Amino acid sequence: MASTINREQFWSVISILLKNYHTINRTICACVIKRVEILSQTDEQVSVPTGMLFKHLQDISNNQDRACEGFVIDMKCLPKKQQNNIEAVGILDFRKDSFKFTFKSDDMDDFEVKFRNGDFSIENLNPLADTERSVRWFNYVLKPKLLKWVLSKGKNTETAGNNGSLCLVDIEKYNCLYKELKRKYSEKALQLWNEANESTDPLKFIYEDLAIAAYLITLWQASDLNNTSVEAFADLGCGNGLLVYILIEEGFKGYGFDVRSRKIWSYYSSNVAQYLYEQTIDPLNFNLPVDVNWIIGNHSDELSPWVPVLAAINNYRMNYFLLPCCAFEFSGNKFQRRNSSVSTYNDFITYTQNISMQCGFETEKDRLKIPSTKRMALIGRSRNYSSTMHLNKINDIKQFVCEEKQMHPNFTQDEIKLRGKVELVRNCTQIDEAVINNIVMKIFLLLLNGNSATANTSNEEWLVGCTLEMTKIAEKLGKEDLKQIKSECGGLKTLLRNKHEIFEIVKPDLVKIRRPQYKVANSHIPKTTKKRLCFFHENHPQGCPLSNEECTFLH
Repeated sequence: MASTINREQFWSVISILLKNYHTINRTICACVIKRVEILSQTDEQVSVPTGMLFKHLQDISNNQDRACEGFVIDMKCLPKKQQNNIEAVGILDFRKDSFKFTFKSDDMDDFEVKFRNGDFSIENLNPLADTERSVRWFNYVLKPKLLKWVLSKGKNTETAGNNGSLCLVDIEKYNCLYKELKRKYSEKALQLWNEANESTDPLKFIYEDLAIAAYLITLWQASDLNNTSVEAFADLGCGNGLLVYILIEEGFKGYGFDVRSRKIWSYYSSNVAQYLYEQTIDPLNFNLPVDVNWIIGNHSDELSPWVPVLAAINNYRMNYFLLPCCAFEFSGNKFQRRNSSVSTYNDFITYTQNISMQCGFETEKDRLKIPSTKRMALIGRSRNYSSTMHLNKINDIKQFVCEEKQMHPNFTQDEIKLRGKVELVRNCTQIDEAVINNIVMKIFLLLLNGNSATANTSNEEWLVGCTLEMTKIAEKLGKEDLKQIKSECGGLKTLLRNKHEIFEIVKPDLVKIRRPQYKVANSHIPKTTKKRLCFFHENHPQGCPLSNEECTFLH
């Protein structure tokens, strides 16, 4: 189906492309505009501010002729891996309604995008390129992205100016530092992970914390200009301590606090391990080291809404960096959404930003480049009130927090519900066995006796019942049953997976009775004594379809 766009939409999309080329070429971190000149038929070179370029692109309309014929843009592409940056030139020609993008690299395709007959016309400008590969890239990557930007224009997407990535730091310095940190620490960190036998995914945590470290260091270096550079930092809820390790190794003084120590802590060098503290962080009774002037909240969960508060009431010179993940109230209870028209995550970001503003911070927001969908950071490094008002402001903040806790209390008698030192096992294995058996039996009978379009109507001797959606099963179970398992990770689905010998989950969320499997005979595996009773032998009206010798379980 042919797309239909107008001239205004075409140039709007080109404006987006100039800022977001990295989204269609994943080898590039970002493209930086170095110089903008007015396109001229003469040899005269007239440089103009970058803002003038985007103002022209924003104001252009279908029937408007301009004295400006276009722009020539010198750009620098920052590769994610290779060391040397790549020079590029973009030419916007308003007369021809075309944008030409060329690169001083054999690894990148030169191309031209034209506005023709209500559509994008894309041409490969490199005759020596792999034609088949280039055509695939143009047709299945570049053009769909351009059309997506047309459709998303004006919406809250990556194309919106305030949603760009790494807006508060020098992106070239950041990219250079990130590559350097990867070179220095990625293998070391992976080795530490393996030695400590950590159970979490090392690649996700290592590259995420390396990127966060690169961002913080670049931010702090820029903060030297306004006296908000780091003297010492405190990472609250530091987890594995990897971020603390990287920052200390890079010469920064800092501390890491967490309610529970991790195995990997003891594998760090002594100059890092001595600054990692196993300590419950009660926001109402927690004293930071006196030299700290930056608080870090990196996926700090229950502490996330408290980070701006702790920074605000500690002292007037305190700054903070917060990367929220799981959403919580001040009370420690799960976050209750204020705006159901957006996702819980975006609602919590807005809520936390409001907390920061209530605390008197000129709150900045930036999107990080990390392997996570939750990568929006909030930063407070300046106040909207004078230092002489600080004591009065502290009282206002405490009153605000008190009101919020009263509006959204937790279910316990505690003023703040804090995470315990012992990590709870929440995989449905710690629930009373009688409760589990009761719920399992209810689900089994629902499936066995259910009447639906997917019911088993064949003449099979052994009844397998019907297939039901997980939501239907949840509706049939009582509120008390669901209450028993809702606090577990995954809830009903986890319970069903734990009982995989009885139930089978068919994608996406359909559940049916699993037909018993024959015991696989393998001479290389020692015979084991059957200890568990066969569920079907005990509970199915026809018993188990397998004999005692054939069945994996005891009859």
